[in-house]
Amino acid sequence: MAQAPVGNIRFWLKGYLFLGVAVLSVAMFFYSNHLISRMQKNAEATSRLFSRYMSNVLFEVADDGSLAELRTAVEESDFPIIITVLGGIPILWHNVPVDPRTDEDFDMLVNMDVNNPPTPKLKKLVELYRDYDRTNPPIPVQVVGARQTDSFVHFGPSALQRELRYMPFVLLGIFLVFMAVAIQGLRYLKLSEQRSIWVGMARETAHQLGTPLSAMLGWVQVLRDRADERGDATMSGYVSEMEVDLARLNKVTERFSKIGATPELVVVDLKPALERTVAYFHKRLPTLKSTSTLGFSSEGDLRVRGNEELLEWVFENLVKNAIDALGEAGGRIEIHGRRHDGQVEVTVRDTGRGIPGALRDLVFRPGFTTKRRGWGLGLALARRIVEEYHGGTIRLVESKAGKGTTFQVRLPAA
Repeated sequence: MAQAPVGNIRFWLKGYLFLGVAVLSVAMFFYSNHLISRMQKNAEATSRLFSRYMSNVLFEVADDGSLAELRTAVEESDFPIIITVLGGIPILWHNVPVDPRTDEDFDMLVNMDVNNPPTPKLKKLVELYRDYDRTNPPIPVQVVGARQTDSFVHFGPSALQRELRYMPFVLLGIFLVFMAVAIQGLRYLKLSEQRSIWVGMARETAHQLGTPLSAMLGWVQVLRDRADERGDATMSGYVSEMEVDLARLNKVTERFSKIGATPELVVVDLKPALERTVAYFHKRLPTLKSTSTLGFSSEGDLRVRGNEELLEWVFENLVKNAIDALGEAGGRIEIHGRRHDGQVEVTVRDTGRGIPGALRDLVFRPGFTTKRRGWGLGLALARRIVEEYHGGTIRLVESKAGKGTTFQVRLPAA
């Protein structure tokens, strides 16, 4: 029986998790909104009940006009309340953004025109209770023996109601922040796991290469002895080139063994390191791309504080990628180093096929490659060496289809 591809399983699993989180978020939002709506109705009913109570006892205070008991009852409430008489004149208020009543206010209230309040304070009170009336109809004051009344109790939403109004959005925001932190944490764990795998793989590779390299060095020495015995200059030249390649393989093995360990940083002159890189690839360039050229130029002091082995690795990766980008048609690779604004800049420019626009943001992502047999680790490791170990930057400056690509490395100057 055919098995489902791993990629499809991951796609459906991600879709299931995304849909599950979305459904849970929506369900939580509506359920919390339902509960909060019920709480709001209860708070509103309590406010209305208290206001009705106030309307019933308003004229049961002492005949001497003392409002002490009424004021005490009003101050026990947690919602804004305004009591008006004589067609809208405010005589008592609490929990509103207006200063308490003064003797001067009382004198003005006697002959106050509701439609033209004499002070900004009284105007504000009129605007407030009219605004309250839009959502909460005022409760008429019950006067024994009177058929109609021109006195009312006006009330607005309580502090609890105002807070509950925003509670669904607060809960949703908290949930989204929690999910964002959780996703970021999972992403960090995944990256850490990938790094651990790469470090382990690199060190195991270095360990496995060590034994055959030692044997090959021994065999090359045997070949050199035989060539010297025969006086064969041509064979000696071949053996010398083999020794150079074996030395580089040994250097690569040492680099892999250092992955994951904190490198020792010293003052390094990048000019000789870049010249060695160019010289190595220049000798092998005709066999790789017969019509390709490789040039190097520099200006100023190129000293930085870093690890020479690792930095050479970075530039070798960039040059090797540039050679691959030239393809069968060949082309030109230019490396230029300079000191600028306290930084040492090294630019690697090629005239190869370029990188498609949709892929330019992915070139440094671990595992991403456009090569059939590539692992997608070269630029990812180069970025880690430059940014994490040396405090610099590496970036894709530009890339145009059929015209080439430019990478730039910036390192703090020593």
